[in-house]
Amino acid sequence: MQRTEVPEVAEVLAVQTAVVQVAHHIDGRRWPSLRQLFLDTVQTDYTSLFGGTVVEQPADDLIGGWQKIFAFLDATQHLLGPIEVVVRQTDAVAECHVSAYHRASRAASGHDWTVAGHYVFGLRKTAAGWKVRSLKLETYYQKGNLKLLAEASGGS
Repeated sequence: MQRTEVPEVAEVLAVQTAVVQVAHHIDGRRWPSLRQLFLDTVQTDYTSLFGGTVVEQPADDLIGGWQKIFAFLDATQHLLGPIEVVVRQTDAVAECHVSAYHRASRAASGHDWTVAGHYVFGLRKTAAGWKVRSLKLETYYQKGNLKLLAEASGGS
């Protein structure tokens, strides 16, 4: 019988921790700590939510963009789980469901917007630990004010 390689439990837990910290740092607006969880260049795919194309950009630009958008929100809460991890040497894929709640009291068409879906994180192991190299959201549904981000930031 051929034996397949099973990753160390510590590696799986480290990947899960990195994914959870992404959500916690976003919701806590801890931008420098969030930045430390990403490689210098990151690929994001929010096409199922916003349309457009997959984007590859410096992590500083991604985090800075989130910081600007989230400045107009009163609160967010990203609920993740369970987090399934596959580790292959220095690369890992972590998948989990997400329910992302956004609140903005200044949005005219309603104060709440929730996105439910599935995240797929690509991570790479570095000397400093596991870092996010890609993030894809597979949107299942949305409810509430679908224009909340634009309205809260003064757009239309």
